[in-house]
Amino acid sequence: MIETVSEMTTGDNTKLAVRRFTSKAGDAAPRRDVLLVHGWPNSSRIWQVLAETLILAAAPAVSLHLFAPDLRGFGDSGKPATGYTCERFAQDVAEVATALNLHDYVLVGHSMGGKIAQIVAAHRPAELSALVLLTPGLLAPAPPVDVSGRIASYGDDGKTRAMLAGWAAHPLSVADETMITEDGLRMGRAAWNGWLETMRGEDFAPLAAQIAVPTLVVGAAKDPQRTEEELQHGVVSQIAGATYAHLPMVGHLPHLEDPVTLGALLINFIDGLPKGDK
Repeated sequence: MIETVSEMTTGDNTKLAVRRFTSKAGDAAPRRDVLLVHGWPNSSRIWQVLAETLILAAAPAVSLHLFAPDLRGFGDSGKPATGYTCERFAQDVAEVATALNLHDYVLVGHSMGGKIAQIVAAHRPAELSALVLLTPGLLAPAPPVDVSGRIASYGDDGKTRAMLAGWAAHPLSVADETMITEDGLRMGRAAWNGWLETMRGEDFAPLAAQIAVPTLVVGAAKDPQRTEEELQHGVVSQIAGATYAHLPMVGHLPHLEDPVTLGALLINFIDGLPKGDK
C-alpha cells in the first residue's frame, strides 16, 4: 500500500491534511473511491490498517483509492478557534470530496464522523454512491450524559489513554493504543470541547429522511459508547433501505479491533453496489 499526505484549504481558510491510501499495483482494474471520516478524538491515522485490508481484499477486481482527512482541530490539520459545529464539519468533508474530484465514491464515517457523514449524505452530493456508518453518532441529540470528566481530561496522557483504551472490547496493541492517545493529545482544545459541548447535542434528525443512497450501519455488541438498540432505533430505522451488520466481538473501535472481519464486510457491501450509473 502507498500512503501519502497532501493539504487543502477550506472555504473559511482552514488547512486540512488529507491522507491517501492506494495500491502499489497499477490501476488497470475499475476504480472505486472511498472517503473516510474519523471520529473524536482520532485522526486519519486510525484508518491505516483497515485501508490496507480493504485494498488487498478488493484487488484485483477493483482498485480502491481511499482518502481520509484530518478534520479541523484534529491531527495535522489547522486548529482555528471557531467552526466546531456539525454543519461546518459536513461542509469541510464536502469540500474535500470536491477538491479531490471524487467520483462514484463511498462515504464512511465512524462515531462523530458517522453523524457528520449522515449530514453530508442528506445533502445528496451527485457523486456519492453509498454510505457506511461505523458505530456512528446519532443525527438526533445524543442522550444526556455527564461529560465534565472528559472535558477535564484534555491534554492529560493518562486519562486520555485510559478513556480510549476502555472503548475497545479487548486490549489494543501497544502501537494502536499509543497512536490514538497521541492523536487525542495533539487536538486543539476547541475541537476537543466542540464535540462534547456542542456537536453531540445538535439535532439533525429530520435529515435522515433525505438520505437516498445504499446505507450500511455497523454496530458492535460490546460497544460502551453506542448500544445496538440505539443504532437500530436512531439510525437504521430512520434511513430508508438501510441495512444493519452486527459485529459480536468488538467495541467502539472496530477498524482497530478487527479490521479483517470489518474489511470483508465492507468489501461485500461495496461489491454489491451498482456500477457505472454515477
